[in-house]
Amino acid sequence: MTPATDPADLTEMAGIDPFDVLDTEAARVDAFYRGLSDAGWSAPTRCPGWDRRDLLAHLTTTEDYTHAGLNGRVEEFEDDLGGADLDDRNARGIARRAGLPPATLLAEWRAASADNRRRLRERGERGTLQTAAGDYPVGRQVFYLASELATHADDAGVPQSPTEREERLQWRVRFARLAVAEAGQGVVVTPDGGIEVIRLAGQRARLSESDFVEAVADRLGDGALPDDIREALVVLA
Repeated sequence: MTPATDPADLTEMAGIDPFDVLDTEAARVDAFYRGLSDAGWSAPTRCPGWDRRDLLAHLTTTEDYTHAGLNGRVEEFEDDLGGADLDDRNARGIARRAGLPPATLLAEWRAASADNRRRLRERGERGTLQTAAGDYPVGRQVFYLASELATHADDAGVPQSPTEREERLQWRVRFARLAVAEAGQGVVVTPDGGIEVIRLAGQRARLSESDFVEAVADRLGDGALPDDIREALVVLA
């Protein structure tokens, strides 16, 4: 991600508290993992090669990254983790916790998540924290973190009621539009009565709100979009 021109410009997200959204998504993940059987931890997810335990280890590494950002130590974190690319860094993060029992892993993630969320809220939407792209607005980064939790909750199969699904979709589709605009890939997304109209270099596509959220997270199946549009939309993977 790249810092926005105006760090305070969260017009797209007006009326939605990023900290409340992040708290809600964290609570969903926590409750789900607390209720898993031994077999449930080893169930596959939508992330190729990751079971549910691997996915939570990845989320714990994300909390390590956020902690480093709050402390101004992202470069040290990345140097320590190593890895040639994102896939390699993700694999290294999971491998670091490979020997932890599930209950220990869950307790570690829960404690790190709670501490980071407390510190982010204290810093406030208009504060900044360090990221791999430089200093970044806290409010916007919190929406990115909530989006990652929401996507991985879906990956793990965390259940949701129809009401919950609709409430989550409302902030996720709005933030997905913001993230696409911020990425600066030339994509223009316009809402049209529950449909997202996507334009790129003379090409045009239409997606439902839920499919648009999936596309932005690189979870939409092949063939649903022209390749150029599909690749340009992947900004929250």
